[in-house]
Amino acid sequence: MKKFLTLLLSLALLSALALPALAADSTHRMTHGDDFQDALLVGEVIETGFGYVTFDVVRTVNGRPAKSPFRLTGDDEMKFAVGDGILASVRYMQGDRLNGSVAYGAFKVELKQDKKIKMDPGWYDVGFLEWYVNTGENGLYSIEGSVYRRVEGSEEGQLLFDGRQWRMDSLGPKYKAPEVKREPIKPLLAAFKSVPLRVVLEAFAAIGLAGAATGFAIGFMIGRKKRKRSL
Repeated sequence: MKKFLTLLLSLALLSALALPALAADSTHRMTHGDDFQDALLVGEVIETGFGYVTFDVVRTVNGRPAKSPFRLTGDDEMKFAVGDGILASVRYMQGDRLNGSVAYGAFKVELKQDKKIKMDPGWYDVGFLEWYVNTGENGLYSIEGSVYRRVEGSEEGQLLFDGRQWRMDSLGPKYKAPEVKREPIKPLLAAFKSVPLRVVLEAFAAIGLAGAATGFAIGFMIGRKKRKRSL
């Protein structure tokens, strides 16, 4: 029994130690990019549904610029509401930059007028992400929720976020958000692209038939008038 309890405690300790490591690994992938993540996006939610949200893309922080509006597919309970800000690590669906799935995470954020974000400091590496999105600086590291900037010649570096509050404010005018990268398309075009090809072909066929019928009717009326004049 003692051996069994010891094993359970050991597994629990290993799991607790693994969570920060996994979080840090995901954060590094989101801020540096990899083959699985196509882009890190900031946006404003305009539609919610079962297992998906649609949002206007405000910024493509890194990766290939997304098109707007963008539909993101995730788990069955994506807890977003219309008007929420969103920071999403995405993988495009077969190269389609209008649709994609969650790669490493999707987080609710507060959008600022200068294209920056404010995040709830309840998640392990949230400080790292907020700083990176707002300043473009990714030469950081995180220890137990605190965020440090690497400083040459210093072992500890410069403390930016202590896990509860910022020692330096990335929302301040001192830091300017990196240039906004956008690739919007007109909503009408987006709606047209989502229509199945069969429906499009049927619509064109209907328009063609209507045009032919109209042309025949006009020709018939003109011919009738000419016949009356000849009489």
